[in-house]
Amino acid sequence: MPNALIYSSTFDGHRQVFVYVISQILSELGYNIYIAGNFKEEITNSFYIEKLKKNKSIILIDTSSIAQGAMNITVTDLIAIQKNNNIELTVFSEGDHHIQLFNSQIFSKQNRLRGRTVGIFLRPFYYYEKLSFINKLRYFKNLKYRWKTDNRLFHGLLLKYFRLLNSALYIDENFVSSHSFSKWLPDVFQQYAETLVIEENPEQRVWIEKLNDFKERNKDRFIFLYFGTAQKRRGYDMLLKMAVENKACFIHCGLTDSKEKYDYDVTELKSKLQDEGRLMETNQYISDPLCIEHFFKSVNHLVLPYRNFLGSSGVMLQALYYRIPVLVPEKGIMGYRVKKHNLGLTYNGDDDSLIEQFKKFKDTPKDSYTNGIDLYMQYQSKVRLKEILIKELTV
Repeated sequence: MPNALIYSSTFDGHRQVFVYVISQILSELGYNIYIAGNFKEEITNSFYIEKLKKNKSIILIDTSSIAQGAMNITVTDLIAIQKNNNIELTVFSEGDHHIQLFNSQIFSKQNRLRGRTVGIFLRPFYYYEKLSFINKLRYFKNLKYRWKTDNRLFHGLLLKYFRLLNSALYIDENFVSSHSFSKWLPDVFQQYAETLVIEENPEQRVWIEKLNDFKERNKDRFIFLYFGTAQKRRGYDMLLKMAVENKACFIHCGLTDSKEKYDYDVTELKSKLQDEGRLMETNQYISDPLCIEHFFKSVNHLVLPYRNFLGSSGVMLQALYYRIPVLVPEKGIMGYRVKKHNLGLTYNGDDDSLIEQFKKFKDTPKDSYTNGIDLYMQYQSKVRLKEILIKELTV
């Protein structure tokens, strides 16, 4: 059986889901599986990583002791792992972290990675940052100092010209449409993982009754749903503020994070909502599929006020799976998808635009978006994800 390596510098958040799905498909293809990364890192939730650790057929390689750190592993250290374990296939579950490593292959044959190499890229965000003439001049002037880590140069020229990877997969279909060496990968890893691990947890279903009671007490109010661990980047505090100002309800299915810093005083906002019976938070990681479904279906519209984020959203795709339209920032892949496929509405990124578009969004029947959502989710299918991965992971 051939040996395959999955390299992930961190396993926090979506990374462990990606690693889990890739490992399962590699197993089906008959590979011996090695997973390398920082296994000593403290992460908010380790649900899928614990599953992998319990699998005795998978060999785990801890890279936390590497001098440069797991995130900045050098090509020399990576090649050493490949050689020591006779690796024939290497998959970088988040290639965005390793631009310098890939570029290190350019000037020396000894630095070429061994076997077949596949990189998955989530954040070619520069694609949505158009440079003015002056900024272009500055960019080219400074390029000689930063070319080794420059995303624009790597994705636009070096990757293809020097064949720095055998396969480059991107979850951003808009980016792929204008880059010939790139290949699109459906962004439904979470949904695929849930078909592999049907983790029924009946004890969590007490939340379903609590949810129904909460909705009954607030049946004439709009509901803002926040799904996942509370983060400023994902607009947790902004949704609380909107709930207060719109006399609406706020439901949080997920964990809070006492270390997170926000623009708005979340303690004060939650206190106001709590006093009026308009706040519901689990402060618990919910894994039961039926429970998750009830939380998503508790709303007809989902507001996702991401801050300074141009990438994809797993929560957005989960909502679309349940045929729930979304309101998202216009700039980036989320806005591209929503506008192109009629999945909801967008706003231009500032608070005034968000508030204005929200008024329009909440008054638009969700059924007006159903056809666009159904067609798009046929495109973002679990079957297609598996087909593409099998093709690209076959040596």
